[in-house]
Amino acid sequence: MKIYIPELAWSPYGLLVLTSVAIGFAVAIYLMRKAGVTKHTILYTCILTSVFTVTNSVMGNMLISNDPRALGFSGLGAVVGMILGVLVSGLIIKDKPESVMASFIATAPLMYGLAKTGCLFGGCCHGKDYEGPFAIVYSGANGGSYFPAQIIDMVVFIAMFVINLILIRKIKNKIAAIYVILALLTVVRFLLEYLKYYHDGSLIASGQVSVLVAGAASIVLVTVWKFLLKVGKAPAAAGAQN
Repeated sequence: MKIYIPELAWSPYGLLVLTSVAIGFAVAIYLMRKAGVTKHTILYTCILTSVFTVTNSVMGNMLISNDPRALGFSGLGAVVGMILGVLVSGLIIKDKPESVMASFIATAPLMYGLAKTGCLFGGCCHGKDYEGPFAIVYSGANGGSYFPAQIIDMVVFIAMFVINLILIRKIKNKIAAIYVILALLTVVRFLLEYLKYYHDGSLIASGQVSVLVAGAASIVLVTVWKFLLKVGKAPAAAGAQN
C-alpha cells in the first residue's frame, strides 16, 4: 500500500504550520490555567512568545538554507524562539514562570508533529527513496516514491507530547522536567534525521549537528534563565526581611 499525495494548485504548507502553532498555544494556555497562572500573564506571554517563535523560525530557516530570501519555517528555530519568548516573559512578569515554561516546552512536540502535515502536503522533509509499504508518492516537482518520514515524525512527536504531559505532572520540580523534556526531544530529533532524504549516510550529518546545537542552546538558555530567576528572587526576599 502506498500513499499518493496529489499535486495541489497552492501549497497549504504555511496555513498548516500556523494552524499547528495556534493549536499548540491553545493547549499551553490550558496547561497554564490549570497551573493557576493569571490571565494577564498568559495574554502577554502568548503575544511575546508568538513573535519570538515565528521570527526565530523564519530566521532559522534562512540560516539553515543559507539563503536570505528563503521563506519557510524551521522547527529548531521555533523551539529556541519559544524558549526565548517565555524566558523574557518570566523575567518581566514573574508569575509562576516555571509552570509557564513547562507548559510551552511540553506542547512544543505537539506543534512540531502537527506542522509535519504541512511538510507532507508541501513535499518537503520527505524520506529517502523507497518503494515499500506506506511509501509517500509525489507527482510534479517533487515526483518520486519516498520513505514516510513526515508521517513517522508526526506519530513520534505527538507521542512525545503525551509523554511530556505525564512528565510535567509527575515531576514536581518543573525545571527538572524541562531539562528531561529538552534532552528527550534532542535525542529523538537527532535519530529521526537518519530517515531524511538529505542525510548523507554519515554517522553525524550537518543536519544532526544543527539539532545538537539547538538542543544545547535551549538547555543553556533555560540554565541562564533559572539563574536569573534566583538572582531576582534573592533581593525580593532580602527586602521582605528588612
